[in-house]
Amino acid sequence: MCMHKKIRMIAFDLDGTTLQHGNVLSERNRQAMERAAAAGVYVVPSTGRIVSFLPPCLTELPGIRYAITSNGAAVWDMQENRRICVNLIDPETACRVVEIAREFRLYTELYVNGRSVTRTGDPEHAAERYDMPPEKRFFTRKDYILKDDLAVYVREEDVHPEKINFMYVPDAVRDAFHARLEALGTLEITYSSVDNFELNAKGCDKGTGLLAFCAVLGMDPAETMAIGDNGNDLGMLREAGLSVAVGNAIGTVKSVCDAVVADYREDGFAEAVERFVLCEDI
Repeated sequence: MCMHKKIRMIAFDLDGTTLQHGNVLSERNRQAMERAAAAGVYVVPSTGRIVSFLPPCLTELPGIRYAITSNGAAVWDMQENRRICVNLIDPETACRVVEIAREFRLYTELYVNGRSVTRTGDPEHAAERYDMPPEKRFFTRKDYILKDDLAVYVREEDVHPEKINFMYVPDAVRDAFHARLEALGTLEITYSSVDNFELNAKGCDKGTGLLAFCAVLGMDPAETMAIGDNGNDLGMLREAGLSVAVGNAIGTVKSVCDAVVADYREDGFAEAVERFVLCEDI
């Protein structure tokens, strides 16, 4: 079925929505992307990841030029390797977050200009220093910039992070950590899984990134389709002309969406593209 307005952009989440096993794009999903791009549709990853952690299975597709990254804080033109929209965290807030995280003994990542910055020694010692579970350690395999002290780095270099990421926050400290962050009053706190925290500047989310990108293109947001599964997707799902939840999405996401498709492990992304963009009966 096709909607009343032609879809000109697909903004899609990665983990839990489109990719399998962290960095695997199924053949059906790949073909759906290529066919949509060939039809003149913008195919745009919209992710909490930094641009340098986007997998080659996406960045090597000729139809993918732009990416909404760091939960909407940075929209990248990957062909020209430049940010075309930004919404950043101020250095004072970033320093306070780093200091709070140190109290709670949490693995901390600063997303800065498309790269991830963390403390020297932390990636290789994530398990023993932070009790990082095995399923999370894939995300420590980034091309890091390493600093001995993150707070000193932010102060001395006047760093404005795109996002501050905590990929694993143990259940025992989750509520207390959240309360300390909320008390700052300057952060947007979202989650892409139950045990992580993703921090952006107040008011920044994938929805504001989508709107900013549409403004650059001169596109009506009603001509966009967003696909997601978790809390950090809510902003773009609310702003898109057509919102789609994959079958494994949390209840809050399904409740705001116009349609629900198959589980991400069953190529729900491709189903959405085939039904609502390519207008095929499946």
